[in-house]
Amino acid sequence: MVKVWKEKEVSHICSGVIFNYYKKIRTSPDGKKKGAFDVIECYPWVNVFAFNEKNELILVEQYRHGVDSITLEIPGGAVDKGEKSLEAAKRELLEETGYTSSEWVSLGEVQANPAFMTNTCATFLALNCKKTGTQNLDPMEDIEVKLLSLERFEQKIKSKEIAHSLVVSAYALYRLWKD
Repeated sequence: MVKVWKEKEVSHICSGVIFNYYKKIRTSPDGKKKGAFDVIECYPWVNVFAFNEKNELILVEQYRHGVDSITLEIPGGAVDKGEKSLEAAKRELLEETGYTSSEWVSLGEVQANPAFMTNTCATFLALNCKKTGTQNLDPMEDIEVKLLSLERFEQKIKSKEIAHSLVVSAYALYRLWKD
């Protein structure tokens, strides 16, 4: 039976705006294996699978520094300290797109990358969204809103034009909810 490894030592390596990086020395339960593991502690995250009143999916196009390219994604972002996930989802949808909704469904939560990251990503469905405001982007954000049919969105996943793992997992959670 697999058991939790024992933590022997923790070193804080550095901090960023959205993460803390730790080196953790851990041993297997039987003491036969010992290793240093990189652990990134991040804020929890939210994603919003949002449809407008015409049943178009509300997407955001933006430049992503990690992959050095422009990506097409669903709205989302970090959950601020003391904020509930649903509050963060509503805030992110409005900030990134100018849309709001009064019909929200929790689709579930996934672990972003449990191999070395501590955070989770909660996904919410927002239905019958209305354009009620303008974008209120963070200082380093440059986002263009795109509207697509669900079928076109699915084609973009199949063609790998949309490859963001948290967006694809949000789609899977939506399909599970819908079916």
